[in-house]
Amino acid sequence: MSVISALSPWRVNWAFPQVPAGYAMKLHYLIADVFTDAPFTGNPLAVFPDAQDLDDAAMQRIAAETNLSETIFVQPPQDRANAARVRIFTPVRELPFAGHPTVGGAIVLAHLGRVSAPEGESVIVLEEGVGPVQVRLTVREGKPVFAQLTTAQAPQFTPAPPDTRIAAMLGLSAPCVQKGAAIVSCGNAFLCVELDSRQSLAACRPDSTLLAELNHYERAHGVYAYWTDTRQPGRLHARMFGTGLGIAEDPATGSAAAPLGALLVSREEQDGLYRWEILQGADMGRPSQLWLEAERSEGGIGAIRVGGSAVIAAEGRMLRPS
Repeated sequence: MSVISALSPWRVNWAFPQVPAGYAMKLHYLIADVFTDAPFTGNPLAVFPDAQDLDDAAMQRIAAETNLSETIFVQPPQDRANAARVRIFTPVRELPFAGHPTVGGAIVLAHLGRVSAPEGESVIVLEEGVGPVQVRLTVREGKPVFAQLTTAQAPQFTPAPPDTRIAAMLGLSAPCVQKGAAIVSCGNAFLCVELDSRQSLAACRPDSTLLAELNHYERAHGVYAYWTDTRQPGRLHARMFGTGLGIAEDPATGSAAAPLGALLVSREEQDGLYRWEILQGADMGRPSQLWLEAERSEGGIGAIRVGGSAVIAAEGRMLRPS
């Protein structure tokens, strides 16, 4: 008997098995790769579209089981005018807001037909811990292809640790760190720090013990290190290290890109709309593309938006213990 014929019974008529004894239900979920238009790149996200019966402890355990940077649970909205209430969990804690779950979750809900998403552009509202978050969906030929969130909270700035300490956190020498680092929050706080070269960005070897010190700086979740590509105006390369979130490195971080936009636009002298392309995840084999916008109006910071694409990579069911 050939190897192929020996294995063939396992390759036909596959169906999900019956729920074993001791388990109450099978939870439907999807995996979306976010901030990319190609499967198996970008930042993977687990989406549970029917999470209305899950309590906090169950959601945290499920997020630990998926072991992705974030898992999103969709529940009925508290305000019927909104699309859904969503809860976002890392493997170790709940977040009041996060970028790739908001973008990816909106696209998945449109893919499932759970939200009204006509051809062209439309706006939905997701209820998150920070409050209502507006998301602009783009649908082309009946397919949701892009989503752009607008942050619900105005940015808050906190002084950063000394440059020498930042360099030690990243495993770099002090000259690699450029002046002007700051801790910024648009719902989640991150230390945004510019490095002197793409080589320095690739050379980062974070010290998890030193990174834990960020918890004392307005409970910052991690470091968002970036380099400004001098060859391509408006293009940034970035990496995010967030051991405080149970994430060694994140392939794409919308909730860190938003604070970076606030920091960058705060340095501009003229009012207007500023745009950047952020390339993240390449150093860990998950290339991602984020589109960042920030407005400067009457000398202050206006709306901040983060957008990107997402693709469905997998679908399945998870058994929930009784």
